[in-house]
Amino acid sequence: MFKVQFEIVHKTCWGSEISNKFPDLKFSSVDVRWVKSNVAHLLVADTIKAEGDTKRFEEIIKYLKNRKDIKVVETISKDNHQIHLRTLTEHSPKHQQFSDLFFDNHLFMTGPVKFQEGYEKWTLATTQKKNIERVYNKLKKKYPLKIVYLKEETIGENLTAKQREAITFAKLFGYYEWPRKKGITEIASLLKTPKTVFLSHLRKAEQKIINKYFE
Repeated sequence: MFKVQFEIVHKTCWGSEISNKFPDLKFSSVDVRWVKSNVAHLLVADTIKAEGDTKRFEEIIKYLKNRKDIKVVETISKDNHQIHLRTLTEHSPKHQQFSDLFFDNHLFMTGPVKFQEGYEKWTLATTQKKNIERVYNKLKKKYPLKIVYLKEETIGENLTAKQREAITFAKLFGYYEWPRKKGITEIASLLKTPKTVFLSHLRKAEQKIINKYFE
């Protein structure tokens, strides 16, 4: 499996604009998928300061709702330091998404999309290096772009798509941190997935990775 991180500037997209508009917050999208031909993001905003300002979260919601390319903004959860939003972005020739190009060329997310200093940072993987080369050649014709890293990994290549998704979300939501940030019940609820289903995929992924490690 080949893993790559692209750093891209997409001037017409909220993803590249939002980090400049709210430099005091950290933004990432922990899930990207197509929903009825539109692009859905599970967007996370974190406060950088020790004492969070929840008024900034309301400003983010207002900013997203005022954008013409965003059709839906839904608050999933919120506390003093973090907010989870589900957004639905219009999919059309006028509002093109990087996700189209990635998914159509067999690249999948292995980490959150980070929005920092006007860049979108996509961490992706694929089974064939030529898929990355094809995407890179297409992107560089239209956007400021650089490859942060490109490397080959083998430990997780035997995971199914659902197992990879489960262990990725567990890592992103702090399940493996100490103290644990979110438990299985909360993560499954955020993803609108039955707890038993999510836990089954996660345990199978963990077993495969541990077995691979000890070979």
